[in-house]
Amino acid sequence: MNICKNFKFLRLTRCCMRNFADIRPAKTTYTLEKLAHRELIRVHGAEVLPFLQGLVTNDVSHLQRSDGPSSIYALFLNKGGRVLYDTIVYRTESPDTYLLECDRQVSEEFRRHLRTFRVRKKIDIDSIDDEYAPWVLFNNHKGGEKLQHNKELEMFISSDPRLPALGTRILAPTALGLRQLVSGLWRKNEDEGHLAPPSSESNYQLLRYKQGVGEGSEELPPGKCFPLEANADFLNGVSFNKGCYVGQELTARIHHSGVIRKRYMPIRLTAPLGANQTVQSVAGANLGRVFGHAHNHGVALLRIEQVLNGYQELVVDGERCFAERPNWWPSDVPSKRRQAFTD
Repeated sequence: MNICKNFKFLRLTRCCMRNFADIRPAKTTYTLEKLAHRELIRVHGAEVLPFLQGLVTNDVSHLQRSDGPSSIYALFLNKGGRVLYDTIVYRTESPDTYLLECDRQVSEEFRRHLRTFRVRKKIDIDSIDDEYAPWVLFNNHKGGEKLQHNKELEMFISSDPRLPALGTRILAPTALGLRQLVSGLWRKNEDEGHLAPPSSESNYQLLRYKQGVGEGSEELPPGKCFPLEANADFLNGVSFNKGCYVGQELTARIHHSGVIRKRYMPIRLTAPLGANQTVQSVAGANLGRVFGHAHNHGVALLRIEQVLNGYQELVVDGERCFAERPNWWPSDVPSKRRQAFTD
C-alpha cells in the first residue's frame, strides 16, 4: 500500500515539474512612438563646439570623449537666466556636427536664436526634418533598453540622457516606414519583448507627466522659469564646472545659495481640468500652476515647502488634486538648508 502511494506521489511530482518547466515569463511590451512634436536641427562647422558651449547649460565637450555619452540634455537661457528652449544634443560621427532636438512649434524661433549668436563664426544651422525624425521606445515599468545600432538603416540610438524611465531615443531616416523601422530595430532585439503603438494608457506624454518632466514651449514657456526650477540639475542638464554661457551667472548663484522655492512636479487630478490651471490650497493661497495635463496626470511648477510639507489638500479649478514627490529626486530635497531660506 505504501509503495503504491509513493509511486502516485512521484508521478504527481513529475507532472508538476513538467508544468513548471512549461511556464515561461511573459515578454515585456514596449511602446514605440514617433515624436511628431519634436524636430531635429543640424549645427555644423569647425567652431561648433565653442559656439554651443557659450549657449547651453550643459558641457558639450563630454560628447567628444571616446568614452563620453551619445547625447546630453541641455537648456538655452536668456540673459536673465530664464529658460528659453530645451534640447537634447546628439553627437554624430563628425566632430564638427551635432544634432539638436527641439520643440517643433518653436523651431523657426530656435534657429533664429542660434543664428543671432553665430556672428562671424562659420556655422551652418539647418532643419533636417526631411531627413531624420525622432522616435522614442519605452516601457512603463522598466528603464531605457540597450538596443543594438542598425548601420544598414542609418538609425541612431541613444538612451534618454535625463532619466532611464523616459526610455530610448531613436533617430531614424524620415523615409523609413514604420514596418521597416520595427523590422530593423527589433530584428536583433526581439527577445527583449513585444512592440506596440502608443495608446491612451501608454504614450510618451503621459509617461513624462507621471515622472514630472516638462518639455517643449507649452510646458516650459520661454522666459517663465529658471533651469533649476525645471529640475535641470536633477535631470543631468546643467554643468557647474564648465565656462561661461548665456544666463550662467544667475544659475550658479541660485545653485550655490540653495534658494530654490519652486520646482516642476507630477500632479494627479481628480477631474478634467478647465481654463483655470492655478494650483491653490484649500484656504485659497496660490501655490503654482499646471503647464500640461492628460488623463488625470499632469506636470506643474509648485512651491516645494508648502506643497510637500505644508498643505495636505490642493485644489485646481475647484477640484481636488495631489502633488507627488518624484522618486528620482535626491533624498535630501527639500533640505533643511532650503527650508531655512523659504520660511
